[in-house]
Amino acid sequence: MKKHCDLCDHQKLSLKDGDLCGLTNKKPEFNRTCVRINFDEKLLNTLEDILIEYEDLKLSKKKVYKNFISGSIIGVFLLVVGYFVFDYFLNNGFRTSLKSAEYTTTVSFIILVTGYYYLKKSINNINNHKTQLNFIENKKKEIDEVLNLYNQKYTNKIKFDKEIHGIQEIDVDIELT
Repeated sequence: MKKHCDLCDHQKLSLKDGDLCGLTNKKPEFNRTCVRINFDEKLLNTLEDILIEYEDLKLSKKKVYKNFISGSIIGVFLLVVGYFVFDYFLNNGFRTSLKSAEYTTTVSFIILVTGYYYLKKSINNINNHKTQLNFIENKKKEIDEVLNLYNQKYTNKIKFDKEIHGIQEIDVDIELT
């Protein structure tokens, strides 16, 4: 029921009672569908938010994958360089002065940690993007399932205009059919 009520303009929220129907001031009572449901403002606002985020995530997918590839390459490169610097120290470092050995160990450690950071960051970014995309897809699917019960469909057009001074203009047109 909650999924239905969250899209209905009649929904009232009460700290004491939770979801209430604004028409009856009682808890919603229906079996499969509500005969009094009103899809309008609330549904359109919810759909707008979800569809904008969904389109934004789809558009950023290419950028996320490029960053993953470049971050992984940099990370692996730094790990390899750090390994060879440390290996060089193990093979030749003991013949040098103690100060030089400390310096070489510190540098190799910094290179290894930086390589690990780049690799981990690129993996986390792609995993976060996938998680966000799955979450939004599931929210969209839940709304579509509720609307299908009421034989409602929608069409949408979303256009991202140029970003000006950090503000993204978005044209959204959603129509219930």
